[in-house]
Amino acid sequence: MPKHFNRHQQQSWTNDRGNERDKRYGFKNDRFNKKGPKKDWNNAFRAHLEDEDIDMGIDSATSSRNIKYNNRRGRGGGQGRQGTPPPMGNMRRKLLEGPSSWYKITLPHGDKFDKAFIHKSLSDKLAPTEFWPIAWQVYGTTVIFYVDDFKIAQKLSNLDRQITLPNGFRLSIRVNSGTPNVDMTAALKEKIKLVMAKRYNSVTKALDLTRFHADPDLQDNFCALFKPIVFLAIVDIIAENIPELEALNLLDNKIQALSFLKNVDKKLPNLKILHVSNNKIREMSQFDTLQDLPIVDLMLDGNPVCNKFKDKPKYISEVRKRFPKCMKLDGVELPPPISFDIQEEHRLPAFQQTFLCNSEGGSIVRQFLEQYFLIYDSDNRQPLLQAYHEKATFSLTMDYPYGYSKDTKGVSWLNWYATDNRNLMKVTDPNRRSKLLKQGHLAVVSFLQEMPLTKHDIHSFSVDLSVFTPQMLCLVVTGMFKELKSGHKIPPLRYFYRTLVIVPAGTGFCIANEELHVSNATPSQAKEAFKVTVNLAPTPPPSVVSSPVQAASVAATPDESTKQEMVKQMASHSGMNLEWSFKCLEETQWDFQRALLTFQNLNAQGIVPAAAFV
Repeated sequence: MPKHFNRHQQQSWTNDRGNERDKRYGFKNDRFNKKGPKKDWNNAFRAHLEDEDIDMGIDSATSSRNIKYNNRRGRGGGQGRQGTPPPMGNMRRKLLEGPSSWYKITLPHGDKFDKAFIHKSLSDKLAPTEFWPIAWQVYGTTVIFYVDDFKIAQKLSNLDRQITLPNGFRLSIRVNSGTPNVDMTAALKEKIKLVMAKRYNSVTKALDLTRFHADPDLQDNFCALFKPIVFLAIVDIIAENIPELEALNLLDNKIQALSFLKNVDKKLPNLKILHVSNNKIREMSQFDTLQDLPIVDLMLDGNPVCNKFKDKPKYISEVRKRFPKCMKLDGVELPPPISFDIQEEHRLPAFQQTFLCNSEGGSIVRQFLEQYFLIYDSDNRQPLLQAYHEKATFSLTMDYPYGYSKDTKGVSWLNWYATDNRNLMKVTDPNRRSKLLKQGHLAVVSFLQEMPLTKHDIHSFSVDLSVFTPQMLCLVVTGMFKELKSGHKIPPLRYFYRTLVIVPAGTGFCIANEELHVSNATPSQAKEAFKVTVNLAPTPPPSVVSSPVQAASVAATPDESTKQEMVKQMASHSGMNLEWSFKCLEETQWDFQRALLTFQNLNAQGIVPAAAFV
């Protein structure tokens, strides 16, 4: 069929097709119109074509589509002629509300008329509702623009082919959910900067970005703040040009997320008032990236997240978790936050890597930990049997640091520890709790022997001695260690937290109860770990404990009872067992002060073997 044809050609072509159809098919006379005379289908189709609007500037495929679908109604405007059911083309597809509330409007062949004419034609039909087309673009013969309101989009959809144009044709309007991509060019940034300048109040240091995308100076561009590329560009402009900004109004910008914002507290350090009402924020966690801002006035009403809180105190509590200084929420003054009744400002004590409730316990704790981890980091942990009480108990827990779960890229899994994880919040079965508790020194050391090989960074240790009595020591040790032979190219870096209850046993001490918690090292912890190289491998015991200092004179040899008492005292002061205490005194000709000094010097150099403390 030719691309263009006149009405007589249409009629002739229709008659031919009609005759051909009559030859091929036979219809019963009473099938469609039982009560009336036989329907003249040729005349009905001819009348339909005479009423059809045809855009004469389009190709044949589009013409056929218009003939087939557009304006299916009969001369009466509703149902066709008597007894004729309404054509299927009359059924309009229902427009559904999209999640972003943005809609793409397409006007086929809209290029024939200028923007002002089309805008006025649509505005007249939509009155009194205000209508502003955003990001107006012409692609070939098609005009495309966007609207940010579902009701307006619905009304525009209902105006499809309801507006008669000066050339006699009817305006076709297609509506779909959608937004365009944004190319943040230098020219667009300059235009945004100019619009922001006219919206900034230098007296109050406030910037009003209400319905920023609908600003008349930006309607030819798509500058919606819910697009991260636009929002980030605006934050950079603020940081560069108005860092003293104290109030920011983001009302009605269709914002759905804020989690993409980073380092906002450094770019907007003085921001105290933030209004984000009437947006699309659904989770309070979206404000986590803003929690370091000194916000005192926050407006959130009109966001879906507000509907999640039936309890107002809970709502206030969640806000103050992120913004503890907030004193005004949704225009309502809040009660002052609960705080300590301290009139004068007091500084916290300086950080101490080691806290000792009793200074006398310092040497005992240091020696105990040094010898314990020397054996623990060796290939054989069986000597630790002497470090645990016969009825000792051991409990293991594990967890991933906040924000670094096992699903996070690059995080090493803690699968080995998960099997024996005795977290009481997760293990509710009493029988399983009992099975996961290691009881008795044999069970404890057997489990420790099965744990992955390690190398601890003793310089990362933080030690707290909270209880020190002749009957018991309560000790908390935290630090970093590498997990060796784990199959990784780079040994995983772990963080540990050990709580030890230590009791006297014979001439030394042993562990009665231990709780071990294992986690991954955070990036900040990893930077500080193993900065000092330390060899924690146990050294083979020497045949004798020698002293680098020769005695000036040899004291008189004490009797046997005095020797035994000196050995006990040496064991008590040094932490060595009786055998090695005897060797130390014997090698220093039973000079107690010299023997103790020699031990301290050798022990500081790491020469004293681990066996001396077992």
